[in-house]
Amino acid sequence: MKSLTPETRVGLLTLATAAALIYLSVKTAGISFFGGPGEFSFNINFRSVSGVELRSKVKLSGVEIGYIEDIVLNEDHASVKARLTRKAGIRKNALATIRTSGLLGEKYIEIVQGTKDQPFIKQGETLKRVQEPTDVSDIVNKVGEAMEDVRSVTSSLKNVFGTLEGEQSLKNILKNIDEASANMKAILAENRKSLKITLDNFSIISEAFSKNAPTMAANLEKISSGLREIIERNKDNLTDGIANIKELTTNFNEMLKENRKNLKITFDNMATASAKIDEVMVSIKKVSGSVEKVTSKIERGEGTIGKLVNDEEVYDNLNKTLSGAGKFIGKAEELRISLGLRGEWQSQMKEGKSFFSLKIEPREDRYYLLELSEDIRRDDDPAITRNTLNSLLYTITMAKRISDITLRAGLIESSAGAGVDLYMFGDKLMASVEAFNLAGYDNNTDNAQIKAQLRWNVQKYVYFYLGGDELLNEYYRTFLFGGGIMFDENVLKMVAGMR
Repeated sequence: MKSLTPETRVGLLTLATAAALIYLSVKTAGISFFGGPGEFSFNINFRSVSGVELRSKVKLSGVEIGYIEDIVLNEDHASVKARLTRKAGIRKNALATIRTSGLLGEKYIEIVQGTKDQPFIKQGETLKRVQEPTDVSDIVNKVGEAMEDVRSVTSSLKNVFGTLEGEQSLKNILKNIDEASANMKAILAENRKSLKITLDNFSIISEAFSKNAPTMAANLEKISSGLREIIERNKDNLTDGIANIKELTTNFNEMLKENRKNLKITFDNMATASAKIDEVMVSIKKVSGSVEKVTSKIERGEGTIGKLVNDEEVYDNLNKTLSGAGKFIGKAEELRISLGLRGEWQSQMKEGKSFFSLKIEPREDRYYLLELSEDIRRDDDPAITRNTLNSLLYTITMAKRISDITLRAGLIESSAGAGVDLYMFGDKLMASVEAFNLAGYDNNTDNAQIKAQLRWNVQKYVYFYLGGDELLNEYYRTFLFGGGIMFDENVLKMVAGMR
């Protein structure tokens, strides 16, 4: 049987990738190939739905899930009927509110997901928790009150600076501010490096403090409790001790008055001693002259130490040692280190994700990769607050290249995983697949996290890629595309001024 040519295999792989990307894009947009997600609607009651119209959007955690199908006016409220266009579970204690896209954009209904201990609402039920929107007239009234305050302030400023004396004072103030800002700018320019080091040290200290703060607080609480108990037990002794200290200070003052003359004599003796110290320093200078004469004799090879320093064998051994050190430094220079930055856009999250990379290559067919990134996946529990520190993801992998295939294993985004890369067209094109989070990311994902992508190396330092993530888990499945740069040690040395 005739084998397929490389071009045919690449074409088939490209078609398969395109089909997978089209399928992921359609699924991400909430469109089904075989009909809608099923009839499902629920009601929300508001006192006012000003600006909300039929077909207005309904979003859950920022993701569009449906639209407004009907608005019914009751005696004291308006009932809004929302219909879902994609599969989404809404808890019974979820919160609904009316928001605006931008300053003057269209209005839509935003739903903040409830807690996991509550069941999902059913067909035709009413969402109980709502947050009424702020009325524009209230905002206008508050702005009017603020303007009255501003008018009062400007009137006071006019009374202060409206005269010739006030104008001259204002000019003097502005002149002083200008001089102070110029001085501050000069100080910052002179101490920029020191300030950067100080801020970096402060960041490290604050990070360590935040990690150890709970333990320190607990220890301080124990210490304060112990001190409180000691004070309660020794209250009488502390009172007596304070009285004794007061009596001691009184006696000390009386002693200073009585021995003022003796203290003066003591200080005079100290001045005499300092003069003698100057004489000792002169003697030390003479000793240093003698040491200089001894070193001259050693350089001429006189004496035992001189012969040892000027011996040929010692010189040869020193040369051998320096030669070995040179070979060690040469091997260290063969080690290649690269730094990189890349960013990717994920359609499911509708936001970007950044990566910082450090690549160490001890040999042509082996490298170690260290990466830092931030987890941008949403969390269904609103009680959990996500920040940069607790969202950091770490990647530490070891890679081995065999012909056009590279095998990788280690930690991938803070979980055990492995991957394989296939290089094509002289390393211009690379297809990769990696698996990690083998037990699933959370309760919404039952399968391992599979990530596939196709990367195009535009030139030595710049590349672009596209692909999909969470291919086995519908809840987080997403299409992604991005690009990055990777600088080796030659560019880094040039930037640092080493070449």
